[in-house]
Amino acid sequence: MQMVFVAQHPAEAHLVQGLLDAEGIESEVQREALFTTMKASSVIPGCLPEVWVLNDAQVPRALDLVGRFTKGEAMVQSDGISWQCPKCGEELEPQFTSCWKCSTAKPKHVPAV
Repeated sequence: MQMVFVAQHPAEAHLVQGLLDAEGIESEVQREALFTTMKASSVIPGCLPEVWVLNDAQVPRALDLVGRFTKGEAMVQSDGISWQCPKCGEELEPQFTSCWKCSTAKPKHVPAV
């Protein structure tokens, strides 16, 4: 497991996690709780939210994507198919990694809608 991004706030960390997830790169956000519980957490080393890639073999691709994100470059568009949330039935576009309505994660294998 390796850290690939330090965010300025939790929303940015989750945005990067979503970008990685859309490319099939499993990651997790760490230190998010420290940010919300400590005053001046943005100036205290080690208190900003971090994005960690779970599979070391995916780190080079993740670093490439994070680099593109931080430079404001265009991200690779997903050509996936729309999917239906298994929990609430909402139809979602392929770029979404979780349901906007109920927050259920996108299944690994998505049947066409």
